[in-house]
Amino acid sequence: DKRLSEIALRYTLSMPVTAAVPPGDLRLFRWALEFAERYTPITPEEKAELLQEAKGLEPIFKAA
Repeated sequence: DKRLSEIALRYTLSMPVTAAVPPGDLRLFRWALEFAERYTPITPEEKAELLQEAKGLEPIFKAA
């Protein structure tokens, strides 16, 4: 889902990080470049939507 991918990247870039790992899939990498051209910080509504989408998913990395 391209729209959700953009929200997820914007979420990452809205956090205090110095970099986001670019996707290894060429199609997703191109999406990330496209999203970066029109970047704006994530809105509270988009964050809520992203968190709702993530409910029930198994995290790849668990918090310590």
